[in-house]
Amino acid sequence: MPGTAFGVNMSCPKCATELPDGSSFCNKCGASLGEAASPLSAPAATTAANEPEQELWKGRFSGRAHGHRWVLWVVWVSALVIAFLKFPPSGQYAGWIRYAFLGAAFLPMAAIVWATVILKLSIRYRLTTHRLFREMGILSRHINEVELVRVDDVAVRQNLIQRIFNVGVITVISPTDQTEPTLELVGIENPIEVKEQIRAHVRRRRQGSLHVENL
Repeated sequence: MPGTAFGVNMSCPKCATELPDGSSFCNKCGASLGEAASPLSAPAATTAANEPEQELWKGRFSGRAHGHRWVLWVVWVSALVIAFLKFPPSGQYAGWIRYAFLGAAFLPMAAIVWATVILKLSIRYRLTTHRLFREMGILSRHINEVELVRVDDVAVRQNLIQRIFNVGVITVISPTDQTEPTLELVGIENPIEVKEQIRAHVRRRRQGSLHVENL
């Protein structure tokens, strides 16, 4: 009979001969059934560990991360306008004073724009099912990577302005990684969602690794 009250018969993976449950060798062809003795647990245990590496997320520095600087710039320009209206320039140097006010107003704005462009072009982030990458540089290139299986903790840091603009800094902590024990992702949009995505795949990789070690 194909099955009994005590269990379900196994089949030889080579010749498909039905065998009693718990058999170690096929009675017909002599094939070893060590791997087939637990057909339900082995595939599930190794799926996460052996899955091909796939890209899950890509990101760059977001200009929203400089939102606090723009707020300070607006306050600064407002103060300059009030001072200009209250103490209008006069005399032979009035023209130069106006230029000085304009420079004081727009030079900080140019500095913020320049810093945003440089950071956006020079920093790139990438998350795969196995690793987290940070690539830095415009002409040259420096790549740091962290194996998700080594990650111990993932945290998000936001100030008040960053919370308003929904950006922040994600800190990935992996003490066993000698080259990059702490990897920071700066200026990330939707940082809570990205953090949860990293955390979910860290757990998946660690569970798969533990299952493989226990086999």
